Parts: sequence; C-alpha cells; structure tokens
Amino acid sequence: MSNKILSDEKLQELRDRIKARRLFLDLTYQELADKTGMSKSTLQRYETGQIKNLPYEKLFVLSEALEVPANYFTDFSKTYTLNFNENNLSNSKSMKNIIAKFKEFENLAVSRITPKLLQKGYKVELEPAGALGDILAIKGKEFWYIDFKFINSIIKYPTGSGMQTQDFYMRLGRLASYQGSVTKYSLLLDNKNIGYDFIDKFNKIRLNVDVSIIFLTDDGFEEVFFNK
Repeated sequence: MSNKILSDEKLQELRDRIKARRLFLDLTYQELADKTGMSKSTLQRYETGQIKNLPYEKLFVLSEALEVPANYFTDFSKTYTLNFNENNLSNSKSMKNIIAKFKEFENLAVSRITPKLLQKGYKVELEPAGALGDILAIKGKEFWYIDFKFINSIIKYPTGSGMQTQDFYMRLGRLASYQGSVTKYSLLLDNKNIGYDFIDKFNKIRLNVDVSIIFLTDDGFEEVFFNK
C-alpha cells in the first residue's frame, strides 16, 4: 500500500490520527522522535502535511511507538477510541516511565559496550536518531553499527509477535539499502527470548555484511551471529 493511492481526505485522516494519538499519550515531537528514530522535524511535517507521502513501513514504527495496531493508520472504515484496552500504557506518567527506562537502557548499553570496543582498538561514535545504529565503531576499513532496541514488556510484545518480526524486517531492509560504509550490523536487545527467536527465524539472512544479536553482560556484552 502506498500513500499515493489515498485520497486527500484519507491522508488528512491519517495525519489526524497520528496527531491525536501522540497528544493523547502526551508525547512531544522529540519524545516520539526518540521512540521511532525519525527526526522531530520529519514528524512535524508528517502531521502538518508538508510531507505528503508517509512511507508504509513507517506506519509500523509509529504504531509501535504510539501503542496502537497498525490498522489504526490504514483501516479508515473503523472509528477507534484512543484507549485501546485497559492494559494499554496510555497515560502520560506511564509513557514518561517507558521513555525513562529506554534512556536508562541506552546509558547502560553505552557504558558497557564502549569500553570493550575501545579495548579492541575501535574508535566509537554515538550516532544521531534515525541513523543506521546508535553506536558506530570504526577500526581500519571496518564500520560496525550497533542498533539499540528496548522491549518494554514481554507480555505486551510476546516472543514471535508480528510487530517485533515486522520491526526486524524493516531494520534489515534499511541495512540492505544503506548507501554508506558498513561491514557489520548488530541489534542490541534487552530481552534474550526475543533475541534467540530472531536468530531461529532469520538464520538464513543473506547480506553482504555480518549480522548479529547482542546482549549486555555484567562486564560488557555477548554476541550471537546469524548464519554461524
């Protein structure tokens, strides 16, 4: 599905739903940018209509960040209430707690991964939101991107859930189409069950770069490769 086939009326409905859900969760553009990897200005332009066509794959990223099913943005025959179920973390206090937990996970990851990479002779750079990874480690001709993914709840996002699989597909697609220098890509997860599920499901990955899953340990990190 492409936004190009949507009428102006439906495009406006799509923009209204994004804005309504963001405001309902009391998220600023910057907070939503931190959750999606999109830039704050891009999100603003999506909502205001300055960017006319929202790529379909971005809807899955937004649906996860805004805690709604993907068809909230695609099925205009349904009228949704903003609160989808009683277990949905849809108040501002809960959302701020989630963002705080992600920041805590991000800081912990940087503090444990960076020393190990420096010991191995890598130059380490922190990447901006929307980059291929959150950390870029460079050594000679090696360009290793490490991408962070925080799973807030194993109950809410169970192992093997379609949303997690779709998210990983999108990350692999972004990797496959990346135009810059990259020789290795790793996804850092806070949940081993989902990590090993990815290893089982995607163990036939055929890319020109090494791909691995990383888990934090007390003294750094452990790494599991695909196709090895």
